[in-house]
Amino acid sequence: MSENLGKKILSLVGGQDNITNITHCATRLRMRLANSEIAHKNKAKIESLDGVISVVEKAGQFQVVIGPAVPQIYDQLIENTDLTSSENEHTAKEENTNWFLKLMDVIGGIFTPLLPLFAGSGVFRGLVLLATQLNWLSTSSSTYHILTVASTAVFYFLPIMLAVTAAEKFKCDKFVAAAIMGALIMPEFMKLMGSTGNGTVVHFFGIPLVLMTYTSTVVPAILATWCLSYLEKWLRSWIPTNLQLLFVPLISLFVMVPLTAGVFGPFGVYVGEGISNVINWLMNLNGWVAGALIGGVWNIFVIFGLQWAVNPVMINNISSLGYDYIVPLTCAANFGMAGATLGTFVRTKDKKMKAYSISALLSIFFAGITEPAIYGIGIRYKKPLVGAVAGGAVGGAIIGGMKAKAFAFVFGGLTTLPAFVGKTFIPYCIGLLACFVVGCVVTMVLGIDENNTEQAADKSDSVQPVSDESILSPISGEIEDLTQAHDPAFADGSMGDGFVIEPSSGDVYAPFDGEVTMLFNTKHAIGLTSDNGVQVMIHIGIDTVKLNGEYFESFVKQGDKIKQGQKLLHFDLNEIKKAGYDCSTVVIVMNTKDYQSVELLNAGKNDHGSATLKVQV
Repeated sequence: MSENLGKKILSLVGGQDNITNITHCATRLRMRLANSEIAHKNKAKIESLDGVISVVEKAGQFQVVIGPAVPQIYDQLIENTDLTSSENEHTAKEENTNWFLKLMDVIGGIFTPLLPLFAGSGVFRGLVLLATQLNWLSTSSSTYHILTVASTAVFYFLPIMLAVTAAEKFKCDKFVAAAIMGALIMPEFMKLMGSTGNGTVVHFFGIPLVLMTYTSTVVPAILATWCLSYLEKWLRSWIPTNLQLLFVPLISLFVMVPLTAGVFGPFGVYVGEGISNVINWLMNLNGWVAGALIGGVWNIFVIFGLQWAVNPVMINNISSLGYDYIVPLTCAANFGMAGATLGTFVRTKDKKMKAYSISALLSIFFAGITEPAIYGIGIRYKKPLVGAVAGGAVGGAIIGGMKAKAFAFVFGGLTTLPAFVGKTFIPYCIGLLACFVVGCVVTMVLGIDENNTEQAADKSDSVQPVSDESILSPISGEIEDLTQAHDPAFADGSMGDGFVIEPSSGDVYAPFDGEVTMLFNTKHAIGLTSDNGVQVMIHIGIDTVKLNGEYFESFVKQGDKIKQGQKLLHFDLNEIKKAGYDCSTVVIVMNTKDYQSVELLNAGKNDHGSATLKVQV
């Protein structure tokens, strides 16, 4: 690997004056840039550098994937610059230039923890509706009512849930935030409106308050919690430490409940209703055009993380109206990508890509997750992305023109079809079929250029492999193929073959005899080299680098010799999950290129120490 790689990257991204913030995790440089166009134009040049695996532009960050050598490259890049010494100045600059992307990051952080619950509740609600339409379940039965409350509770109590996730994002007391929004949906508060409903005026110490119904709302909880974060910081700045336990929550509740009821609540409700009205007006004006536009660009939105700007609108529509027009259009984009993925499977001659395509296709069909297909196929080959956009636009026009409705917030896949059961269900299915067929046909016609998609491999000096070897699972848990990894930089296999594991415990053991060749200072990732030359990286969780080592403990250091089954690391699985992080762990053979094959032996539930990978010279 070139000794000047760091400086080459610095030059190609526009120099230190163009970098507003730079950090690194175990595998990649993460930069926020004042002018991202400079780096974007030089993206191909950066990817071709010796030592760079790939480049990912996501959520306002320009990420250069390097691998275990990233700490050294980071040091090279910042050497003789003031990037670290002027971090606060750069951060301030970033806040002025990337406010929209920062907003997307905030919205994503608030809603991401709730997405599995939305998905599960959505399918649950769809199955209940399907059962009633097939006359399997009477709407007057107690069973129906119990199933209804079970499947819709997430929306009724949505303000409280959002208050909790927003508090985690804004770094304030989540229980106080939950209590504030809980107060506004208590029966006693609802009784104040009497028969008048929304718009009722009451008085709090002589101050008039306009009352609204806050169950199922989105914006008021976010605004109130954001305000609480500033109030809480201010209170802690002047209340003595030994009195904060009592008086910070007391004063917060006293101030924020009436303030939210009188200001943030009504404003948030009106904003939510206004956005919903605009969307519905647009769909009624010309659903064909609106459907083609949203269905066509949604996959592009996902690439840049912009879907977070629209997700709250869909959730608000479901909560307030009971249906939404946009969710079906996002599903159109999913099936357009699915068709493009099948087209790639047909056209590719690479056996590994064929297997990856099937895995990505199943991910869309059964989970509504498109990222593996978008990043591993669409961005990699470019032309399948064109097919996906075309498919989403054509099918989206049909779905939008026929005004198909979703009755729950779900991700578009075969398993979520019940969420669309109603008068527009057949047009919705026809639209999805059109998306899939067009996406597939366009991709097959355009073809894929596999000769121009190979990314520069990491050519750093390494131990030459000498024999076949079995890699044992370092952690107990549920093992899946690497294509199922939640981080596209791992899932597309560009860093090497391996597997992903959903841990059932927080202990990490040595998968072979060898040496610790890299231990990240936050202890969330470790690099090992076996006595036979296999280089393995174990990366615990997604974005867990942000924890700065909290909840992680190491029992070895870089350079230590290790024995198979030796305990290397421990991480507090429960606390990391409570902090809102995905704990899925990837195990990658970093020098995959040195081997004839790297084969996953056993998927499913495994204990640590079980044979999981076979590497063959």
